[in-house]
Amino acid sequence: MLTIAFAALAQSFTTYPAFIPPGATVEALTDKQLIVEMIVKCPDVAGIMTYSKVEQLYCTPDYTCYASQATAIQHMCR
Repeated sequence: MLTIAFAALAQSFTTYPAFIPPGATVEALTDKQLIVEMIVKCPDVAGIMTYSKVEQLYCTPDYTCYASQATAIQHMCR
């Protein structure tokens, strides 16, 4: 029974790195099986960007997707 409870809790996993370098842009990751949500820190604001494990694309909140994480972050933080 305990194994089933742990399996139910493992549906989503969030990690907050303890020590983030000053120039880092990704503040947290939430793994939701096929999608990974990233909290991205921009100079003015922060936003949530997704990564599709199936399509291998990084998508910004305005529904534009890129193969490169750096390009997606640059588009989101403009």
